[in-house]
Amino acid sequence: MTPTFAELRLLTDDFAASYAFYTEVLGLTPKDEELGREPSTGPYAGFTVGTADVALFERSLMAGALGVPYAARGTADHAVLVLRVPDVDAAFAEAGDRGAMPVAAPRDMPAWNLRVAHLRAPEGTLIELCQYED
Repeated sequence: MTPTFAELRLLTDDFAASYAFYTEVLGLTPKDEELGREPSTGPYAGFTVGTADVALFERSLMAGALGVPYAARGTADHAVLVLRVPDVDAAFAEAGDRGAMPVAAPRDMPAWNLRVAHLRAPEGTLIELCQYED
C-alpha cells in the first residue's frame, strides 16, 4: 500500500475563531460552500490551498472518534501549516493588518533556501509563510 496525501487536518477547540482566522486573516476560501453547506459553524471546514487540502475539525469530536478522553491541549507546537506566498514581507504585513499574532518577522533562511515569517492562529497553531524559487 502506498499512501497518498488527503489533507492536513487542524484540530480546534474554538472553531469560530479558527475559521475566522483562516478565512479573514489568511484569505482561504472554504470549499464546503461549493457543496451548499455553511462551513463557519463547524464542526468541519475544508479549504483547498494550491493542490493540497487543509481542514479544521473540532478536537473533541476527534477524541470521540478515537475513543479517547478529551484532554487539554499542551503548550508545545503540534503542527505547522506552511503556506507558500510570492512575497513573504507583503503577506506578513497584510496578515498583521488583519489581526494575526506575529511570532517571527520575515527573514532569510539561507540554509533552507527560503525567506520565511511565522505567525499564530487563534489557538496557537504555528503558521509559516515561505517564499522560494522553483
